[in-house]
Amino acid sequence: MARQLTGMRAAAYTAVAAAAILAGTGCAQEEHSEFVEVVEVLQEDFINRDKLSATEMERAGIEGLLEYLDDPYTSYLDPERYAAFNLSLEGDHPDFEGIGASVTEVDGQIIVLGPLPGSPAFEAGLMPGDVLVSVDGMPIEGFTLDETVALIRGPKGTEVVLGVSRAGISRPVEIPIVRDTISVSSVHSHVLPSGFGYIRLSSFDAESGADLRVAIADLRSLGAEGLVLDLRNNGGGLVTAAVSVVSEFVEEGEVIRWADANGDETVEHVTGEGTAYGLPLVVLVNGFSASASEVVSGALQDHERARIVGTRTFGKGAVNLLRDLESGAGLNLTIARWLTPDGRMIEGEGIEPDVRVGREVNVRAQGRIGELTRTLCAAYADETIPLDGSGELTDALETLCSIQPEPDPVSYPDDQLETAVAELERITGR
Repeated sequence: MARQLTGMRAAAYTAVAAAAILAGTGCAQEEHSEFVEVVEVLQEDFINRDKLSATEMERAGIEGLLEYLDDPYTSYLDPERYAAFNLSLEGDHPDFEGIGASVTEVDGQIIVLGPLPGSPAFEAGLMPGDVLVSVDGMPIEGFTLDETVALIRGPKGTEVVLGVSRAGISRPVEIPIVRDTISVSSVHSHVLPSGFGYIRLSSFDAESGADLRVAIADLRSLGAEGLVLDLRNNGGGLVTAAVSVVSEFVEEGEVIRWADANGDETVEHVTGEGTAYGLPLVVLVNGFSASASEVVSGALQDHERARIVGTRTFGKGAVNLLRDLESGAGLNLTIARWLTPDGRMIEGEGIEPDVRVGREVNVRAQGRIGELTRTLCAAYADETIPLDGSGELTDALETLCSIQPEPDPVSYPDDQLETAVAELERITGR
């Protein structure tokens, strides 16, 4: 449903026409619309006419139009962000200095997908679902994902303090983290104490399929007779990488299908070049497994090729196309919705595991409730006039706003992994 915009966002609809007028092209004057009239009035009488530059108005127009579309997966990437995004998908990642955590933007909030195992973020107790609210005491409301990441990264050995909002905590918790050198690879593998192989896939980039194949071969050479594929906290990536991953385990058939705005249907099939068709397989997922992770888990489930263990996935089933713009920027736009081989919709639904283990996390609801709680408690703390006659309300606010547990390093048992191992033992008859 279309939304009515207010303030600057509503005015931004005039910006494309305005940019053309201000640039002197004349193309926007062919029809004297109300949009153009508003721009002309602003040019004549607005007190801050220095803000009416062609570049800034054009940018505001783009942002306003995309906000009006109300699609969280359609976004404009400026040249710097576009270059960084393309680099993240190439698979050849250089080491960097930082804290070692994957973050994403959901409904304007910066949310932690998960810390890398053994990273400074992991050791400090940063958790999946944490909402970042400040960096070194500076609020980051309104900051883009890239701006936030730039603040968090820094030289090895230096400290950064993250303010995070967490489910069950009324006020942000500050977590100090000492930066280190982070080695980035989308595939991590080792042999579990049970003797089964374990592969954690943290993203889907151009090298993920090839790296996965090497990891499988290495684990088999060490005697692994079954595999746990961990897609928890994996926010997705390239659909071609997802096809490569499914193709390792499924010999024939579909991986995913979608229909675009014109009704034209596209179907992606496995390559027929896999190496692990008969390898017993269990896949781990959770509420932060999204996009390509859901393509993989959904296809393996539909083909009855793997048991899916964990909690319902995120439900990001949008097919996105990244288009180059002449300025060097990019436009990431939704062109279709994914369906699993059996025709199941991923968008808004997610993938339901075969074996449910753990507490299901609604990422959007958790972020929204956390934001409202922070606002409420901040307002209550700033209130100088006693809430006379509101004893029950005051008591409730005191209880809610006093919850402030200290973050503990992640040291709890991994029930989901233990269940996955038990499933492999059942499958292999151990």
